[in-house]
Amino acid sequence: MSKKNFKPKTYDERQKELQGHYEKLLKGVKEAASDPEDYLKYLNFVSKFPKRSIRNQMLIYMQKPDAQLVAGLKTWNKFGRQVNKGSQGIKIFAPIKKKEKVVDEKTQEEVEKNVIKGFRMVNVFDVNDTNGVPLPTTPLVPKNVKESEFAEKTFMPMVEELRKELPIELNENYVGDSNGFYSPLEHKIVVNANSHRDITNQYKTLIHEYAHSVFHSETGKYKDHDRESKEVQAESVAYLTAKSFGMDTSDYSFAYIKGWAAGKDEKLLLSFQEDIQKESAKLIKKIEDVIVERNISFDVPVVLDTNTSSVEEGEQPLSLIQYGAAYTIAKGPYNESSLNSLEGVKKLGVTFNDQDTAEKTFEMMKGHVPLQMAEKLDNEKGKIHLYQRTLIDPKDQAEKNMYFVGVASFTNLKALSSITPEKEIALSTFKRMTSKDIGIGENKKIEKDLSMRDRDGDGLTDLQEKRTGTNPLHRDTDDDGISDNRDISPRSVKRDQPELDLSL
Repeated sequence: MSKKNFKPKTYDERQKELQGHYEKLLKGVKEAASDPEDYLKYLNFVSKFPKRSIRNQMLIYMQKPDAQLVAGLKTWNKFGRQVNKGSQGIKIFAPIKKKEKVVDEKTQEEVEKNVIKGFRMVNVFDVNDTNGVPLPTTPLVPKNVKESEFAEKTFMPMVEELRKELPIELNENYVGDSNGFYSPLEHKIVVNANSHRDITNQYKTLIHEYAHSVFHSETGKYKDHDRESKEVQAESVAYLTAKSFGMDTSDYSFAYIKGWAAGKDEKLLLSFQEDIQKESAKLIKKIEDVIVERNISFDVPVVLDTNTSSVEEGEQPLSLIQYGAAYTIAKGPYNESSLNSLEGVKKLGVTFNDQDTAEKTFEMMKGHVPLQMAEKLDNEKGKIHLYQRTLIDPKDQAEKNMYFVGVASFTNLKALSSITPEKEIALSTFKRMTSKDIGIGENKKIEKDLSMRDRDGDGLTDLQEKRTGTNPLHRDTDDDGISDNRDISPRSVKRDQPELDLSL
């Protein structure tokens, strides 16, 4: 539709649309909360988006229950990704904000603040409906951390943190069959800490009883509600919080949900779910803060970021992998079995003991970057241009201008050359790649030449070795007695490998 023929919706039309989505939302809440299996499925979905509002969580769930990560068009573009043509948008509520002058309660001074004046419907898109720059993945707790390890490292720090709010007793001589309890009169949590109960189970109990202390204390919002409602609230918070950190509390029964929502008002159920989501998000934040403040790490591998090298380097996969307190940059493909041990991870590439240095080095090596993170320096016609990025050099921690030759798409840049602090080197590469005699086919000529050479006679062409990161001048890169063409993990970590000869 052309801009001339575009007719904006009237206020009444927008209000009718909002009301229609709100009614769908209420219906969705009631349907999800009425059946144990549906409710568990819904909580599993919500655990992916713990900090979004309940209204938008439910709207996303109703429209795309397999969604992984959602954002608006401009946000995806900011990350260097485009929404695939024909992708279906997911409608959610977005606040309409307006700047107004208000009096600050603390300072009593007049300040300008963004005030929410209403809501409108906007489209967001799932990550699976986008393409472009690989997204960085930096989980605080890797998905493959064992429940036992997570609990061992964070349970007592969390007990100490929550003791700032109320008494918590770990009773090693607990009498009775229950896992623990919350006493509203004493505003106190008691956890069954008998020797037969491991810390993982104690942790789950702690979260459940802490939720009771928030909702059902003598001054709690839901202190006078029925037992089923109280248990749904406490167990929902426990499930969402534990699920966010890889712990499964599904061994606890959700049987009391059956028929629980049947006679309840939809708006009351929405209020229940809003508070469950809000308190879960708060508790998740408390746990995250404890992990960060105490610098707790986990002895499992996690891929923090992925990208590719430049076209000149064969567009090999790049991976930033953390294993405990070590950070390795792997160039090229690798077998999952290599991640089974710290030594295996170290063999994949260069390893750092400092996360900041590793991340800055990785940033230097990226072959795909969002468009707004670089500045075009030339005014030449054509697709190939000279770009500048300002980065922190990991060697001296100084901010430097770095240069590379690249090709731009709508949202991101593909690096044709390696990044360099020497502008003249990048400029020379730019002139070579844009020469009428050579053009962008220079890289193809290089690859063709490498594909016809096997200088070390190991059965792999120099091009294959360039892409896997092995040494084209040495038949057995890692000196393990197995030639590179037969070795599952042929790359060397015993010495720096020489730069590959890309000359024709």
